Amino acid sequence: MYRKYFLPIAVLLGLSLGVRWLDPLLNGTLGEAIIIILRAVLLFCFGLSLNIAKRKRYETWVRKVLISFVFIFFLVWDLGYIMIPELKTVFNYLGLYGYIVYLIYIYCGWSFFD
Repeated sequence: MYRKYFLPIAVLLGLSLGVRWLDPLLNGTLGEAIIIILRAVLLFCFGLSLNIAKRKRYETWVRKVLISFVFIFFLVWDLGYIMIPELKTVFNYLGLYGYIVYLIYIYCGWSFFD
């Protein structure tokens, strides 16, 4: 029961407090990039902790590689290193910005070990 309910909450609280404490210490462009990366890792770890009590259903490595590519793509997109105007228009039309990207991070973490 601890692993199913309290571990995800502990991971979320612990890592979010860490990001919150580091936010005032990291200034400038590099600091913002580090905070974005830490936030993405936080949400990915939260997604992993949601699935830690379940048994693995799929043992395929292709799925994990695809999920890793999606995670890295959205992380690089969130950092602003990829700017494709047509893709940005499509993402804005679909509503893929802001907190939706954070939900994609959580989904990637959850589905990585599902």
